[in-house]
Amino acid sequence: MEGSLPLLLGGILTGWLVSAVLMWKDRRLGLAAAALMGLVVSLYLGVQHFADAGSSICSVNDVFDCDRVNRSEYSTLFGIPIAFLGTGFYAAVLTVSLLSLGKPERYARAGSLILVGGALSVLYSLYLAWASVQLGAWCLFCISLYGVNALILVGGWLSRDPEGLAAALSDRDDGSLGAMLTAGLLVFVAVMAWANTRSGGAVADTRAAVDGGDTAAYARLMEQPEGPLELDGTEPVLGDPNAPYTIVEFADFQCPACAAVSPMMPDLVQRNPNIRVLYKNYPLSGICNPQVQGERHQYACGAAKAGECARQQGRFWDLAHLMFLNQTELDREGLDFMARQVGLDMDAFARCMEDPQTDKAILEDIQAAMTVGVHGTPTLFLHGTHGNQWVELTAGPEGAELLVRAHASGVELPPPPPRQSHEH
Repeated sequence: MEGSLPLLLGGILTGWLVSAVLMWKDRRLGLAAAALMGLVVSLYLGVQHFADAGSSICSVNDVFDCDRVNRSEYSTLFGIPIAFLGTGFYAAVLTVSLLSLGKPERYARAGSLILVGGALSVLYSLYLAWASVQLGAWCLFCISLYGVNALILVGGWLSRDPEGLAAALSDRDDGSLGAMLTAGLLVFVAVMAWANTRSGGAVADTRAAVDGGDTAAYARLMEQPEGPLELDGTEPVLGDPNAPYTIVEFADFQCPACAAVSPMMPDLVQRNPNIRVLYKNYPLSGICNPQVQGERHQYACGAAKAGECARQQGRFWDLAHLMFLNQTELDREGLDFMARQVGLDMDAFARCMEDPQTDKAILEDIQAAMTVGVHGTPTLFLHGTHGNQWVELTAGPEGAELLVRAHASGVELPPPPPRQSHEH
């Protein structure tokens, strides 16, 4: 989706420019335009927060990846998607700006309220920009909102009430506060009501169907693999090595969607001691993966080797955690730095990185992936719910948890449906 980057940047700049020009002509009209842009973008980001990873139109590369930012630990506040908090704010500004166009005297004090909201939103934008630096990824649509917030701050300052915020809050004859609260709350309640129906996606739909007595709905969470999945016994294990249920994760350390799934695994194992997680490499780079053309992720093969070398020293999960957190720093210098951070023997690490047996171990993982039908990352498989049969998970770790808990409680699960042709 690299080709969409200029189009997205052009659209964002155009939105800012139109709002600024309108604000120069009429502050209320400019505020309305900026707030409308903010409302549309925040609604989209809120919806994408619950959508399939990789589906956002502004996830264009490893640097500009809206999905990674929009699903990170920084994307919610008290469990609420920040984007949906934004919809309430932008709806409030849009409403009072439009109302003041028709009855300016009725909403004369709106500027002071907008100024305070704009100031708070700009401060929070600075925090989110810092968060993007920590993630090593940026959300173009989030950046567009940073500009919108700045425009709203300027518009609020230019149209502020000379008597200040106290007058705006205490003047019962002015309708600004009531209009903003009403519009903001109505929109926020509406989007959160929608979110409650979508949270968890297929998992939530399956839970609802199962609660209604339709156990066949569990089939939505899985499908048949293309072939058998063979384990060689060297896979890193997270959780109880003797747990009756096994998840195998095929992943790429440079894959943003994998970085979103990875933090879920320790929590999954902690909540479900009867599940263990095994890791296998599937780097999306033609340097070491014959199934991939070109170098989609130029550092993925080196990172996979680093993970294998950390496994040999018993520190795989520690290094994996750092590599997923620092996906833009996976060159050799970055790998060495992270290896030192987790306490690896650096002499042994250096020898391992140059050892042909390390390359062979990565290739064996890739061959196992080819046999079972992995075409992208992350791809998860589950064993233990259908006898000796593996199933491919279609709803991520949450889907695995639902299947395992159902099976452990004695529910007879339906067989996995035939595999659909898809790319991750």
